[in-house]
Amino acid sequence: MKIRNLLLPVALGASLLMTAPSALASTTTPPVAANRGDSGVSFNTVVSYQSIPAAARASVIAAAQRDAYESLKHEPGTLAIHVVPDPEDATRIVVTGTFTDRRAFEAHLRGSAERAFRAVASRDGVSGPDYTIAGTSLEPLSGDGATAGSHGDNGGSVYTVVAVDEVPVQDRAPFVASIQADAYGSLTTEAGTLGFHCVPDPKDPGRFVFVEAFTGVDAFNAHVSDGPAKAFLALVAQYNVAATFTVTGATLSGNGFGEPGGFSVPNQR
Repeated sequence: MKIRNLLLPVALGASLLMTAPSALASTTTPPVAANRGDSGVSFNTVVSYQSIPAAARASVIAAAQRDAYESLKHEPGTLAIHVVPDPEDATRIVVTGTFTDRRAFEAHLRGSAERAFRAVASRDGVSGPDYTIAGTSLEPLSGDGATAGSHGDNGGSVYTVVAVDEVPVQDRAPFVASIQADAYGSLTTEAGTLGFHCVPDPKDPGRFVFVEAFTGVDAFNAHVSDGPAKAFLALVAQYNVAATFTVTGATLSGNGFGEPGGFSVPNQR
């Protein structure tokens, strides 16, 4: 498995740490709001903002961090937000959100924190929001019908992967069953897998968006080579399903996963 080293931009101010979780300990870091876990079924969104001017990058990311912090503090229906600067494109960020249901997501959009962030983005000429998905995730299920929830994190830096799979519609049923089993096994047996949500596109029955969070790149590598993922990846190979990783724009190939994701920044004031 070859994953290129992630070179994250550094001109974001002293309080913006964009490295692995071990580098986050600092007496100057502002308070961080933690992401909460969920029951396994939640309303998930993936949205990107592009064309961020270099001079505005720090202020836009800081505004997104404040949005996450305030939303998690004051919106009971907002369970998790990860702000992920694209490590391959300094003009782009991806924001993933997990909510109890669609109503909670709509309340978040009306909230003062989200409106403040979008005002900053609009002021600075940022393009977006552009949604990859907005929908309800599949329930993680074991073979005997047990379910599992995603875990929260400390609101600091986690490795975030967003993948889009295009599945032949006639083969949808075995993919759904395999995805649910993969999610259950990953969440219950992999200590480094913090979140696993697969969201069927409500407008395209053959399209699935995966939103996954890991403690780090090593945890991601362990996940894709571990038992729970093997059955699903076998189906991907059998039906020649292409997966596009939307944080970096990489595409799954026969030689490995390329550059699938990036590290989030802390949810902080």
